[in-house]
Amino acid sequence: MPTWLRTTTPHHSHATGIRGRLARRSHRLVSLTRNSDPAYPYRPIFGPVYPASKTALNAVTLAMAIELESTGIKVNAACPGFTKTNLNNYTGTQTVEEGAREPVRLALLGSDGPNGTFSNADGPLPW
Repeated sequence: MPTWLRTTTPHHSHATGIRGRLARRSHRLVSLTRNSDPAYPYRPIFGPVYPASKTALNAVTLAMAIELESTGIKVNAACPGFTKTNLNNYTGTQTVEEGAREPVRLALLGSDGPNGTFSNADGPLPW
């Protein structure tokens, strides 16, 4: 196990069989795959500050998933979608409960669940 994780490893629950899970929040608009396509309609808003920093966190998420593969800890990223929050002045198209579904699903994965994925409620997203 990596040294940086030894003191922070989530406790294994014998009742549920769930070992550590990390479901990180990301957004589909920061996908490098999509933004590398000149026809992607949201490409003009991909900039060097916030979007690029979120993309860097996606890279860290994937690196952690790879590093922790042998431990049984699952590390995934989820896009909650356009959720009504203070960040967007509550103009989102879905409730907080709807936006929480995918991150919660990833946090409760069983041992046969995916690792190193990026997804939303509709399924897998490209990194």
